[in-house]
Amino acid sequence: MVRTLLVRGLTVFAIGAAPLQHPPVNPFAQSMADFKSRVNDYMKLRGEVTKKVPEIKETGDPAKISAREQALGRAIANARPTAKPGDVFGGDMAVYLKQIVAEDWKSRSPADRKALLSELPKGVNVDVNQPYPTTLPLVSVPAKLLAMLPMLPDALEYRLIERHFLLRDRDANLVIDILSGVLPQR
Repeated sequence: MVRTLLVRGLTVFAIGAAPLQHPPVNPFAQSMADFKSRVNDYMKLRGEVTKKVPEIKETGDPAKISAREQALGRAIANARPTAKPGDVFGGDMAVYLKQIVAEDWKSRSPADRKALLSELPKGVNVDVNQPYPTTLPLVSVPAKLLAMLPMLPDALEYRLIERHFLLRDRDANLVIDILSGVLPQR
């Protein structure tokens, strides 16, 4: 008899229970979490590849530093043969990043805008899995804009070139991802 009541009680509870409700997801927070996951995936791959590229013992020789940088860049690029724009910046994060850059741009004075555009290298083609051209200056993302962007691990940095927003691996001097069309036409 107890068993029957227990079964009936569970049956009534199961029938009368409301479906599980999931709290609404903040789309920006989800995009940030997805972006962080893609960055972490890259950093894991990078860590595995870095173990295979010998460290240099003498850091005073620029040729040896450059040779290791190039070897690390090639090794990472070879480990991501299908890498393409949007692999890290992709999804809704690309939309949010463009909005952040656009808001920063609107908040700048005409003189600031002109100064920023004059610093950016012109007529340069960059691509994912390619070295950042060593003949170009490394134009930093302005501090005010940088403060609005998602934090990155120390090995990665944001860069601006032409109208492109780049994710660059510092040690490998490798372009990890590109978001095009973030700044207005000149």
